[in-house]
Amino acid sequence: MSSGEDPGATMTALGDTFAEHRPALLRHCYRMLGSFEEAEDVVQEVLLRAWRSRDTYAGDAPLAHWLMRIATNACLNALTRGRPRTLPQLDRDPGAPLVEDEHAAWVTPAPDARLFPDPARAAEAREQVALAFIALLQRLPPKQRAVLLLKDVVGWSAEEIASALELTVSSVNSALHRARETVAGAPRAAHEDPPPEVLAAYVRSWETRDIDGLVALLRNDVVFAMPPHATWFRGAGAVRTFLETPRFGAFWTGGLRVVLTRANGLPALVFYASGPEDELYRLHSIQVLRCEGGVVAEATTFIGAAYLRGFDVAASVKR
Repeated sequence: MSSGEDPGATMTALGDTFAEHRPALLRHCYRMLGSFEEAEDVVQEVLLRAWRSRDTYAGDAPLAHWLMRIATNACLNALTRGRPRTLPQLDRDPGAPLVEDEHAAWVTPAPDARLFPDPARAAEAREQVALAFIALLQRLPPKQRAVLLLKDVVGWSAEEIASALELTVSSVNSALHRARETVAGAPRAAHEDPPPEVLAAYVRSWETRDIDGLVALLRNDVVFAMPPHATWFRGAGAVRTFLETPRFGAFWTGGLRVVLTRANGLPALVFYASGPEDELYRLHSIQVLRCEGGVVAEATTFIGAAYLRGFDVAASVKR
């Protein structure tokens, strides 16, 4: 810093520069960890650590590389403390009894507004944050996961990855080959927004308890899942049967209100529910929609306010 520079202004500028990298770090950590909440915590820790260590940054690599290196290693450390996350439709048979697993077992949704400050970028990159892709990544050993993401998503060279992860270039290439084989073997699904009129009709069917109207907007082979429950259903008929059960009917008794948002590059419904005599509708769940051919092909409903961390939603709305 030259004698003419204002130290306060310099520190502010550096802090602003760090903040500019937050969305990219958040996307990377979310892919690594499968949990938006954990990703936010790690990114906050990374930026604090980087700020405290700012005097050690030599400038021999771009700041984005330095921060991404810190973030990747922080994620690898975090992954030693928990089990891999998944989605019910990827690891369980459909139609099993309605059993609830712990919150930490499942991949969580992520708000587009936090991952992609530029909405146009969300549409371009939604396959890289799709729920199925996030869950697939969790099946890879952590270092394979890191290598794949740093090479194929972030765009680093094998030499840069080897330096960041303290590996040899040959071991990086070997890990990359194995990770690519695993990812390539997974089926690819279309990710598209429904026509506005279809989305409006879908929301209306939930709010008016119109089972016929709702089922008519589902693909015949629709996937319907409800973390933290391990249960999921395949097929419009199976979904109808579930919606007509007394257990689900009790959920609808007091009525629902729906607020639209976006998660993982796709439209999502935030559900508010209430009892018959409640004065407010209270935050209940968020459903991420994947559509094909103008109808709903997959609906994953994350039940519980804990899954809505990072989403700009109220805890309750008036009846």
